[in-house]
Amino acid sequence: MTRSADEEFAEWKRANTEMLDAMFSGKLAHPTKKDVEQYFKALVRIYEESPDRYLYAHSTLQKSVASYFELLDWNYAFEVPLGDLDFSHRFDLMARKGAKVIVAEVKPEITTRDLGQTLGYVFAVKRHYKKARVFLATDILNLDVVFGGGEITDIIVDNARNHGLGIMFADKENAWLVPAEFLIA
Repeated sequence: MTRSADEEFAEWKRANTEMLDAMFSGKLAHPTKKDVEQYFKALVRIYEESPDRYLYAHSTLQKSVASYFELLDWNYAFEVPLGDLDFSHRFDLMARKGAKVIVAEVKPEITTRDLGQTLGYVFAVKRHYKKARVFLATDILNLDVVFGGGEITDIIVDNARNHGLGIMFADKENAWLVPAEFLIA
């Protein structure tokens, strides 16, 4: 028996809501190895099935990440300033549901410079929102850059371990959240 689109969406929404709730409550601190492996296998399958194409633009990825939060009934805003930072800087996306706050910096390509810049934002956000989470959002086609080993992988894992930085992958229509807890499991 095949599931209807409504049933599949309800399951997706339930699973993602549970992951976000666990992430903010601290219950995700020690995910099982099996759960993390299954999640990453699904991401790799999505990556491998992605058509050969160019990396999507900043605005395309930003809208996809916003759609993820909208589907989960979170409020979000684009280009959000934080007062004690340089007033010219704005966070690409801030999502909020009650006391839960997520800030996403969108980078179509990932370089060591982008990672250093994003880490600075982690500290700024934590000053304003003690339990906020910061994610680096990028194109799903960068999966091999993020997990391929080398300097970028090391920086991401170190920042996940030391500062709670997570990753979001996106394409034109979907986004996938990878909490810091999964990156260091």
